[in-house]
Parts: sequence; structure tokens; C-alpha cells
Amino acid sequence: MNIALYGFMGAGKSSLGKALADKLGYSFIDLDDEIEMHQAMSINDIFAQKGEIAFRQIEHQVLKEFIRKDEKNLVLALGGGAILAPNNRKLLEIRNYTNIYINVSIDSLIKRLKTDKDNRPIINELDDDHFDNYIKALFESRKMTYEKHAHITVSITKEDFNTSLEKIYLHLNLN
Repeated sequence: MNIALYGFMGAGKSSLGKALADKLGYSFIDLDDEIEMHQAMSINDIFAQKGEIAFRQIEHQVLKEFIRKDEKNLVLALGGGAILAPNNRKLLEIRNYTNIYINVSIDSLIKRLKTDKDNRPIINELDDDHFDNYIKALFESRKMTYEKHAHITVSITKEDFNTSLEKIYLHLNLN
């Protein structure tokens, strides 16, 4: 089984993905890391130099190249916007990935993102006056797509990391 974790930026996809892969004895791939290696530059630099449209095209190409390898027993952490693209969803569907939506409350996301906004090109230039409203609007614009394409939705509340990991594991019915 291959698993794709997705959700809003700051949801914890990479951290949870690594831990889940370890727990399952699977390989772990972070799509953003793959993109950075492919382009030999950071995600921030790709956005700054090439723009978001070019980034989304690169994201699709890297996902496509990676999925063609047809690896088994893999946990793949997608970027926050990757699942929004129909062509990316189709790639995951063709290869029978189990899509897991990591749902985190908007208040938790805002708190997390305020401390990490410099590493997030979509929000790194937002001023504090507009930050919360922008995050809420962006989250709401993506929420329906996130929910619609999930095979499994795991809602993460204020529990600790291990409890969140256990929730995902239990939803996979692998215990």
C-alpha cells in the first residue's frame, strides 16, 4: 500500500509522514524535498524566481516522475496545494494511493504558521494585520477539495504527536 498525506500548510504532514513510515516500515518521501533537489533551489526561491504557476508545473512533473517509479510501501507527504490540481489527483488515483487528509483546526494552523511564515512562500510577505484573515480564506477555499478527495480524514486536535500518529495508524486498520 502507498499512502499520500495532504492537508494545509503547517498541518504536520512531513513530521507525521516520517513517523508513520517508520512505524509501518515504509519508505518516506517529502514531495517538497524532491522538488528542491530536482530544481537545486529552495521552494521559496522557486516561487520568488519563477512564480507559483511555474512551481505548480514543476510540482506536477516531479510527482509524475516519482510516481512512475512505482515504488511500494511508501508514505508520500504532499505540499499543501498539490492535491488541489486534478492532474496530481489523477496520478495518485492511477497508482492506487490511499489519500489521508490531515485536518487541523484553523486556530492551530494560524498559531503554527505565524512562527514559520518565513519558510512558506505563499505567506512569507503577509503583514500581521492581514495574516489571520488570509489564512482563514485560503483554508476555506481549499477545505472542500481536501475533504472530497480523502479516503481517510484524520482530525488532529491539541493532542500530542504520538496520539495523532496513532489515530492515523488506526484509521489504516493495520493494528
